Amino acid sequence: MLARTSTIRMDHNTLRRLAFIRYLYLTAVRQSLAPPPLSCASVLTMHDAVELFLELCSEYLNIGKEQPKFIDYWELPGKKLGRELEQKESMRRLNKARVALKHHGNLLSEMDVEAFRGSVTNFFSDNTQIVFGIEFTEISLIQYVNPESARNRLKEAEQDITSGEILSALDKIAVSFAEMIDDYETRKHDRFSRSPFHFGRRLDSIHGSSISLGDDSLSASRSEKKLRDFVDRVKESLEAMQEAIKILALAIDYRKYSKFRQLTPILIRAGNDYILRRRLGEKDQPSIQDTRFCLEFVVESSLALVEFDYTIASGRDL
Repeated sequence: MLARTSTIRMDHNTLRRLAFIRYLYLTAVRQSLAPPPLSCASVLTMHDAVELFLELCSEYLNIGKEQPKFIDYWELPGKKLGRELEQKESMRRLNKARVALKHHGNLLSEMDVEAFRGSVTNFFSDNTQIVFGIEFTEISLIQYVNPESARNRLKEAEQDITSGEILSALDKIAVSFAEMIDDYETRKHDRFSRSPFHFGRRLDSIHGSSISLGDDSLSASRSEKKLRDFVDRVKESLEAMQEAIKILALAIDYRKYSKFRQLTPILIRAGNDYILRRRLGEKDQPSIQDTRFCLEFVVESSLALVEFDYTIASGRDL
């Protein structure tokens, strides 16, 4: 558990709400990096994240008044904390920009969006520490990952990253992603154990090298080599398509997945376990930033899965 300066106990629900607020903030940051005018949408998301945070502060500190205005939240914590929240004036400007955009259609410049991104970042950095006694960057979205085994692996990976054990962290992140996908897919099997995310049989046992025409002549040897190459290429193409279609069908960002896949080891299923084969050597060890990207990608993917989740009763339950 993270150290906190606040004497008020932070329960699980508060942590989950803080995690959701951080998710909104990160979403707003991504939106803000889009070209204008698309980046203007980030101001609405920034404001939503800030407002949710202020409402949570009010509940957490057990303070407030009936129908407070946005700017009133800066004064309310004073009785409990002995000080106002930070970034009052910059958030006043954010509020005005949000009203102008949402109710009057006034678009913002690229420079304005960039400035608001910095102000909102400072808002969360300052006030999360003031109210909750923790760093905003330490709020983890891992608790949204299912199943529990995948969630626990990511927590262990976080500790590995902190201690500089990058390869160990990447191993756990890779397995966590596989477990998360398997769990989501398995709960959607029909009564005949068929998955809606199955796009053809695995081709592990098919290899061009196993093909033989049974003729030792030179022409047969050349034809056999061409056939073997053809089979290997078709297999490679089909496997790549199966993988891509599955990721896209699950509404996971394939571009980010491509980077994740290059950084993490290859997983080969062996019963209920996985055999890991590293793509990169020890000298090519990814950076801490790359490793954090992989961890955040798994969390982001889990949120995409949670957005529409369901469970189909197995044949035994019908």
